[in-house]
Amino acid sequence: MKLYNLDHSPYATRVRMQIHAKGLDVAIQPPPVPLGSAEFMARFPLGKIPVLELDDGSHLPDSWVIMEYLEDVTPATSLCPEGATARAQMQLLARYADTYLGPSALFPLFSLITSGAGTEGAEAHTAALDEELARLERLLAYLPDFEQRALHLGDIALAPHLEYVQLLAPMFGIQQPLQNYARVAAWQDWVRSDEGVARGAAEMLTAVKA
Repeated sequence: MKLYNLDHSPYATRVRMQIHAKGLDVAIQPPPVPLGSAEFMARFPLGKIPVLELDDGSHLPDSWVIMEYLEDVTPATSLCPEGATARAQMQLLARYADTYLGPSALFPLFSLITSGAGTEGAEAHTAALDEELARLERLLAYLPDFEQRALHLGDIALAPHLEYVQLLAPMFGIQQPLQNYARVAAWQDWVRSDEGVARGAAEMLTAVKA
């Protein structure tokens, strides 16, 4: 199998973290044609990275779809908990990243930087980030104690987004974005203790800074 990847993408990074954590034999390489080109759109209809190429030449897009597929085909080293409730709780963290933190707070800040608009007048966006981190603090308090369970896909799905928070927030004058959110900070330290997560995060941050 091959993972078509861009190191700076948080969505590709979550798949790489899973691959590293499980020690999977998946080749990781750039897209075979330029991202956004007509040829890329023709070969990969969703038009986004990551894409997993299977051994038969077919493709799977969408990071969460890829992660669930990799779990299904490599059950010996599972990153999914047993039981319907535990799996639902796992998905809550992934849904928080994709439905709340990303679109409501993280990506608006990222867009200000990449568009060249700068950091002036970003108070509404930084307030939204604070609101989302408060939401995550409440969610982690509601869910079972992460330190009493094993790492799962929900953690891996959320981890790159929190790394981006730590990277972007200082650009907007928030030097320690997690200082008021003890559970979030503890969760990030906990998830970073996994070698696969730490390796994926380092790859992403190196690419972003470059």
